[in-house]
Amino acid sequence: MTRFVLTRAMRRALVSIAGVAVLFTAVMGYAHTPSGRPLLKWMGMSMPQAASAAGCPLGYDVKQSPEQKEAARQRFAAAYRGESAALARPALGFDLEQTTREALLEWAQAHGVKCTVPRSQGDLDCADVPASLFPGLKREADIRNMWVTFGADGRLVSLVAVSRSVEAAPISATFRAANATLATLAGPALKRDGEGSVEELKQGLLRQASAEYRFQDFYALTRVTNMGDGFVLTEEYRALPKVAARELPSR
Repeated sequence: MTRFVLTRAMRRALVSIAGVAVLFTAVMGYAHTPSGRPLLKWMGMSMPQAASAAGCPLGYDVKQSPEQKEAARQRFAAAYRGESAALARPALGFDLEQTTREALLEWAQAHGVKCTVPRSQGDLDCADVPASLFPGLKREADIRNMWVTFGADGRLVSLVAVSRSVEAAPISATFRAANATLATLAGPALKRDGEGSVEELKQGLLRQASAEYRFQDFYALTRVTNMGDGFVLTEEYRALPKVAARELPSR
């Protein structure tokens, strides 16, 4: 029987393929979470409306009632709530649980930003938002899409922003600036994976860096990904529902 021998080059190739497969699986897993859903679009997995009439098998294209949204918000908070309160709850300059739908639409109109009601992913989709509209945040990458969700009282409860660039530099700079703002205003990240430097992101397809912030009343996540044909930054900011003192984690 003929023996099949792996050469050193073949072994290296298999290891590389396995590594990409693992990272791709991780990216796909993230892309099918609420904050990662926008990545599906940039990965070429957003089908035309007619072709997607059957709906997303995971239910992400289904509009929720106010009651369903609040229930989902409570479940998210139960899974991701931190121990201490955030010093502040930065969300690109908007005030969580304060900014109303009307106020946000007035802001968009005043700055020439078009907001529409999306088929899924939030209550409003504000497209092509210039970085210059967020002075003081040191952002270099414009926002392609900004999905905002409001509570039953019409006030902002979550915001997901997606920025994309063919160059790594503006995405890396904006990722770092967003994390610096979060760490200064809200508090330190609970978990960080990578620094998101240009050199790091250019290491290969699907290379990622991320930072996660968990507090009693606030959750934030930043994640940057090398998509092969460009670089994508996803930012998520959420106001978490207040919890009774008896329900808080014990120290």
